[in-house]
Amino acid sequence: MPKTKEKAAPKPEKKGTSRKAEKKGPTKKSDEQQAEEKRVKHVEGIKKTALSSILGVAGGVFSYYLPAYSLFILIVVVYGQRLILPRLAIDTKEYRLTDWFFLGFMTFAFWFVSWTILLNKPA
Repeated sequence: MPKTKEKAAPKPEKKGTSRKAEKKGPTKKSDEQQAEEKRVKHVEGIKKTALSSILGVAGGVFSYYLPAYSLFILIVVVYGQRLILPRLAIDTKEYRLTDWFFLGFMTFAFWFVSWTILLNKPA
């Protein structure tokens, strides 16, 4: 008959061990800190969206008056956000490609719509 290995019984915990584990574990943030972080993220989102829309509309207006440079204006407006966002106290170091794509697309959409509206005069 083959011998089977018996599992060892779990060791009893020493007194005070659970308290040490609680101290070493990650600290939970209070509700006030979570609410503050959520509010800061919300304000940053509003700033990013407002900036991309304002720059997009401004780029559309400039493209209307300088149609030969419209593509160049779009590129400058989209890239200009990389320079403006840190000055608005928004940390762009942790941005991923999707964040930059969102900002670029928003700017492009506002640029295109405002330029198209200006080009199509009412009858």
